[in-house]
Amino acid sequence: MFSDFVAYSVFYDSACKDVESLKTYWNGCTDIYVKAGYKVFQSGLHSNDFDKHLEILHARHWQQGSKKVLDAGCGVGAVAKFFASQHPEAEFTCLNISTEQIKEGEKTKPDNVTFVEGSYDQMPFDDDTFDFIYFYQSIGYRPLVQTLKEVKRVLKPGGKVLISDMCSLEDPDPQDATWIHYVQSVWHYMCYPVWYHLEAAKALEFNVLDCNPNLNSILDYSCWVKLCDEGLSDYHNCQVPYSPIKVAEFLLQKR
Repeated sequence: MFSDFVAYSVFYDSACKDVESLKTYWNGCTDIYVKAGYKVFQSGLHSNDFDKHLEILHARHWQQGSKKVLDAGCGVGAVAKFFASQHPEAEFTCLNISTEQIKEGEKTKPDNVTFVEGSYDQMPFDDDTFDFIYFYQSIGYRPLVQTLKEVKRVLKPGGKVLISDMCSLEDPDPQDATWIHYVQSVWHYMCYPVWYHLEAAKALEFNVLDCNPNLNSILDYSCWVKLCDEGLSDYHNCQVPYSPIKVAEFLLQKR
């Protein structure tokens, strides 16, 4: 498994789009999501009612006692704003590479939410800053190992990171493998397999507190068809990806 992990790491390091390309992509297409009324930019949802989805995320994932929280890949800040409304005693930082998403998010931000421009794998924060970090279907844009190195650096000792992500099937058939490559090359998302997440956590000496490898989230692609009809297809060769993926969750702790 270790040799596979090294080989996959080399591949992912080369396959991830560079930050400037991702910034251009998200600055260009953010307005499509906003005009369509999307509060969250996730494909694997617990409910197609965004308000209900946010309530479920909070009920499932909030770590009691968290005071300094990082939303990594925050979109327009819907999750952080909801969490912040439930926990006015906590400070929330929203990290995003897109200036357009940050501008949109800042229009309605509460006092305990701050937006910061930056990338996961080069976070503009001091060591030991946060006691809770979460990624909601965002970690696949950057190389996983380097991202988790940065997570470990900016987490306080004993701090936790929650990753809820789209993961590719471990043994896809040839057609599925073609679609996974399409998602990686055109939708810019790696969909790291579950085993790779766990090996990366092990390599960086995180404690794995919980792992749910196959959630029954809603992957409703009719929503994405509508978005493509409204302009998103200009960025994705007019195709909505068939889903050889699943949604998984990982709760890790810095030792």
